[in-house]
Amino acid sequence: FMYSFTVRVCADFEGQSISDEIVLKAELQLDSLKQKGAVKRTLFFDYHQSHHYFSIVIERQKQLHCQDFLVYLRDETEFRDKLSPININLNYSLDESSFEDSLTVKPILNYYQKSSLTEQAHILVDCGEDNLCIPDLQLSAMPDTDQLVIGEENCVMLIINPRNDGEGAYEAELHVKIPPEADYTGVERNNKALRVLSCDYKMENETRMVVCDLGNPMVAGANFSTGIRFSVQHFENADFSINFELQIKSSNKINPTSNLVNLHINISAMAQVQIRGVSRPPTIILPLHNWEPKDEPTKEEEVGPLVEHIYELHNIGPSAINYTVLHVGWPVSSREEFLLYILHIQTHGPLHCQTSSPINTMQIKFAIPQDTPELAAFLYNSTISHYVRRRDVAVAEPHRKNSAKILNCTNVKCVLISCTVGQLERGKSAALKIRSRLWAQTFLERKNDLYSLSSNVSFEVKSMPYKVQPAKLPGGNIAIRTSVIWSTPNVSFEIPLWVIILAILLGLLVLALLTLALWKCGFFDRARPPQDDMADRQQLTNNKTTDA
Repeated sequence: FMYSFTVRVCADFEGQSISDEIVLKAELQLDSLKQKGAVKRTLFFDYHQSHHYFSIVIERQKQLHCQDFLVYLRDETEFRDKLSPININLNYSLDESSFEDSLTVKPILNYYQKSSLTEQAHILVDCGEDNLCIPDLQLSAMPDTDQLVIGEENCVMLIINPRNDGEGAYEAELHVKIPPEADYTGVERNNKALRVLSCDYKMENETRMVVCDLGNPMVAGANFSTGIRFSVQHFENADFSINFELQIKSSNKINPTSNLVNLHINISAMAQVQIRGVSRPPTIILPLHNWEPKDEPTKEEEVGPLVEHIYELHNIGPSAINYTVLHVGWPVSSREEFLLYILHIQTHGPLHCQTSSPINTMQIKFAIPQDTPELAAFLYNSTISHYVRRRDVAVAEPHRKNSAKILNCTNVKCVLISCTVGQLERGKSAALKIRSRLWAQTFLERKNDLYSLSSNVSFEVKSMPYKVQPAKLPGGNIAIRTSVIWSTPNVSFEIPLWVIILAILLGLLVLALLTLALWKCGFFDRARPPQDDMADRQQLTNNKTTDA
């Protein structure tokens, strides 16, 4: 089925001292208001083009010369504009090649008369007797979430309800202005209650838009819901909310647009930050085997056993943190006697530290490890709990389990280690390892006294890398302890060989004397019981009887 109409071009002429026949060159253009490259809604049936060049031969004897051209309307799926008129433009001029050479004065067209004509055709639409559609477009929308947390996946679906309470709205489109923080990801297709629209991403004057087709026309009484999805990830310059602007637009001359809808979704920043630590080893057992104290140690082994504390600041997220202060209180001495002597401080990640007083003032030589696999393992092991599980150590159970004296910054002198932590994204960590030696001489002078050396660690997040800041920033503290206990050592005495030989000889001599004494006493003589003599006599009698 095809819609068509006829375009008739008629011409005549009047003039003086001109020939009886004039030829005009003519050009007929269909839908001339459509710009070059746009879809022409009408085409010539014989040529399937929107323009046609032809000649008009006019004779003086005939009052009017006419030509008919059949024009057809494209299928409505090939164009959208059904309301604007279809302009039909005719341009004409004299065909000078048809003039006779004998003419001394060649004819010209009337200078005061236009050499072009324009007529219009309209596409009939269902808009009543006046063919004028007046829609009543209404729009409402709501997001599927009222809160976005920076660092989360943040997928947002706008549930949109377009409605037309008036006559048909032609070339009706839903326009959604995308905020800088969001990206268009598609339409919702898995919900049967929501209509799937055809939507395209467009740029309009450097403004990002999603444009969806609502129908051509969006018929009277149309009322449905649809879903459009966005991903919101760009929060670097985000304020406290993001804003979506929505509106229905049509090509109708009266009431072409709907109400403007502004959707605001709040933005918040939130981070869960964890501090955790471990003592390596968790327990020192005194006395030390094959170790003797020195008054002026020069090597780290001469000071005492190695004690390392490792602390990790871990951002669980979801938001990032960009400035954190971390403080470690380290029990270094008591009454001018060293407790835990710091040799070296090592950091991992965006961590920078300084101490309140110099460390290793005695210039004790120590080996700095090239890599610390235990630090990396501690840092990247996401399965460990808030306090790292300490290794099991087989030690003697102290007799006074609850009498260990805690030595911390409240009762001994401490070195304060102050650190600043840079930006930590979700799932990232910064770690600090303190390498020290237990000053064994201090504790060996207090035999059988139990101690618990405690380092106190605290942190406070100062800011996040966003304009939006939480009402309360994270903070926390922990205490990491190293126990000093006593147990009875297993001592192996070295016995000389001559002592062993002498003991064996003495043992043999005692055994010989005891044996002699028993022999003298008749202990080894055999005494038969009376029953044995009677049995022998009976056996002898029986033998004699047999012989007889």
